[in-house]
Order: sequence, then C-alpha cells, then structure tokens
Amino acid sequence: MKNIARNFFYQSLFQITKIIIPIITIPIVSNALGPSGIGIYNYTFSIAQYFVLVAGLGVAIYGNREITLTLNRNKEELSKVFWEILMFKAMTTIFVLMFYFALTFFLENKIYLLIQSLTIIAVFFDVSWFFMGIEDFKKTSISNLLVQIVTFVLIVLFIKNEGDALKYTLIQALGLVCSQISVWLFIPKYIHFVKVSIRNSFNHLKGSFEYFIPQIAIMLYTNLNKTLLGFTMGSMAVGYFTNSLQLNTVFITIITTLDLVLLPHMTGFFAKENVTRIVRMMEKTIHLQLYFSIPIMFGMLTVYDKLVPWFFGEKFIYINNVIPYFSALIVIIPLGMSISRQYLMPIGHVKEYNKSVIVGAIINIIANLILLPTIGFFGVVFSNILAECFVTFVRTRSFLKSTDFKFEYRKIGIFLLGGMLMCIVTRYLTSNLSSSILTNVIQFVIALPIYLMTTTLFKANPFLDLLRKK
Repeated sequence: MKNIARNFFYQSLFQITKIIIPIITIPIVSNALGPSGIGIYNYTFSIAQYFVLVAGLGVAIYGNREITLTLNRNKEELSKVFWEILMFKAMTTIFVLMFYFALTFFLENKIYLLIQSLTIIAVFFDVSWFFMGIEDFKKTSISNLLVQIVTFVLIVLFIKNEGDALKYTLIQALGLVCSQISVWLFIPKYIHFVKVSIRNSFNHLKGSFEYFIPQIAIMLYTNLNKTLLGFTMGSMAVGYFTNSLQLNTVFITIITTLDLVLLPHMTGFFAKENVTRIVRMMEKTIHLQLYFSIPIMFGMLTVYDKLVPWFFGEKFIYINNVIPYFSALIVIIPLGMSISRQYLMPIGHVKEYNKSVIVGAIINIIANLILLPTIGFFGVVFSNILAECFVTFVRTRSFLKSTDFKFEYRKIGIFLLGGMLMCIVTRYLTSNLSSSILTNVIQFVIALPIYLMTTTLFKANPFLDLLRKK
C-alpha cells in the first residue's frame, strides 16, 4: 500500500500540474488564438494522431503488462524484453513517418502538419510503459513536470495573437518530444544494453496488436469527431468543440490518476491469482471516484455560464450551449476507464475491452452519419456522448457479470442528491452576479459545504468510514 500511495502522490503531482497549467494557459491561448487558431492546431493534431496510433501499435498498454510480468525475473530478462519492444516500436515509427510525410503533400496546412510530425517521432522515445510496469512513477512525473513548466513559460512569452498559431503548434510538439526524451536519463539504472534480433522483436506483434485494435476504435469515437468537424465545418467549429471538452478533460485526468497507479498493482494481484483482492479494492476505489466525479459534474453545471466569458473570452461564448451536455462525461468516462484499467486489462480480458471500444466506435460513426448532416455541430456533440455512454455500459455490464461486485446504490443516490442540491441552491443565490473569477470562487464556497453536509448527514461520506476504521 505504501508503494501505491507513493506512486499516487507522484502521479497526482504531475496530473495536478496538468490541471493548474492549462487553467492558466487556456485563457491566454483562447484569447490570443481565438476559435480559428485553436481549431487549426487541434484539427492538424487530430490528423497526426492517426499515425501516432499506428506507430505506437498498442505498446503503451502491452509493454506495461509485459514489464510487470517480467519484473520478478533477472535484470537480463527485463533488459531483453525492453529492447525487443523498443526495436519493434522503432520499426513501426519509421514506417509510419514515411507514409505521413507522403500524405502531407496532398493536404492543406502543410507546415502545421509537418510540425505535428514531431508527435509521431515522440512515440519512439516514449518509455512510460516501462516505468509504469516497474511501478516507478517518480521519475516520469518529475521529468514531465519540468517540461510542462518550460512549455508553459514559452506559451506565456510567445503566444500573443491569432498569428501565433504556428508558434503554439511548435511549442506543444517540441514539449512532447522533450518530455519523452528526458525520461531516458533514468533508464540505465534499471536495464543494460542487450543485443536483440528483429525476429524476436516481431514476436511482440501479436500481443501488442490485441491492444492496438481497441486503440483504433477509441480513435474513431474521440479523435474522428475533430477531423470530421474540420473537414465539414472548418477550424472554428473544431475550436468550439475542443474548448467545450477542455475543462471536462482536465477533471477527468485528475479523477483517473488512481487508475494509472493501480494498473500494474492489479496486474501483480492477477499474477498471484488473487482476483478477489482486485474486486475488493475496486469496491473502495470506484465509490470513492463517484464521490468526487458526481459533484464535479454538478459543479460544472453550476459555474459554466459565469466561467466561460472571462475564462475562454467572449469569442467562445457560443460554447455555453455545449458544456452542459458534455458535463455528464465527467462521471461516465472515469467509470469506464476504472473498470478497464483496474480489472479488464490486469486480468487479461482484452476481448471484453476490445468489444467495448468497438461498440463505441460503431455507435459514433453511425450517429455522425445520421446527425451531422441533419443538426450539424451538435450532431458531433451528441455522437461523442452516445459513444462514451455505450463504452462504459459494455464494460460495466461485463464487469458485473463476471464478478460479485455490487454498486452501493444508496450512497450513489446520496451523491446525486448532494450534487443536485448544491447546484440548484448555488445557481439561485448567484444568478444575479456577473461573470468573473470572484463569482466562481463565491459559487465554490457555497457549493462545497452543501455537498459535504448532505453526504455526511446521510452517512455516505467515504472519509467518515476511514475515520471509523481508525
């Protein structure tokens, strides 16, 4: 448990930085670049991500699992597995880059796309899967933290107006490459160089491909939406869509931090044939997650219209129409990710995981084909939400069927009651206040005690359970 707590601390440190920095940079970048500048960056980034996906070929998850399962063997074996996976990834990256450069000649925004190629190169240098496998989050977290800070400083110094969209793209791409390279400084501590054959490297193709299939599906119900909007409605629509999701994404990132830490730990339980311990731990972690995600969802519904004008700028006022729909994802996405990262992946239920994301991809494509031509921008919004709902539904159904896990519906009901009460009361009391950071602070000060008092009064506060046990 000490190891989990330590890893959670370092991962949280990095993830909190990923929250704090965007909170500062989003207003700067949004006001400087506007919907069009934000849109062109995200549109070209979305195209590059298809190639990033193929270059990675599922190694991020597969490599993590292989290193965890090899960890108790000798250093020689660990080094061998590492270099085999890395060589395999090097070959896929080179192959993908050739196709990407050929494609850029046939597309618009060539210079943006060429800069985005750095995100593909970063795939080769990414060894986060190794450090996750050995359950050492300190080094990756600190390295990424330092690069995040440098990137932040560069954005503050150089991003001033709509003409700086290219600079912003370059800063983000270089930041990604540097964050991956910096972690290599710590590799010699754990492994040494071992000469491996290309044939042995390709032995990892089958295993990684199993995790690659769901990544394709994930791309089709997440990244595809930005690409479709860019093709059909232009970069401004992509800018609105991206920023509508931005704040939700920030909260989802911090909520799911625990999942990343627990993935190798749960895999270790499975290696010891102790699936029961996985389920018992999940009974605690999932309900703790819901205790936070539900009020954050209602918190977003409470503050969004007072937040958008000063945070994103008047150019983005349109997204007030979109954010309420996306707020549900703050609960839906983390729940689905918890089940996959804490259960399906560690115990090797890859088929169930694949099934969930394939269903999500199919739903997204069908929904977009029907809704995009009829209701335009909101067709993509609703398609995205539908896809995420089905992904989480399939995973949850599979999890409940194969285990004795039980949701504590009474507690969840109280979480929902507390969230709704704080939303209704806070919005009523602050309805006449203007859009400003002070208004949002006042809303937070009013809302938080309402939720804490409600959940405590009805004995649904998980921290009270911890105190009783002590």
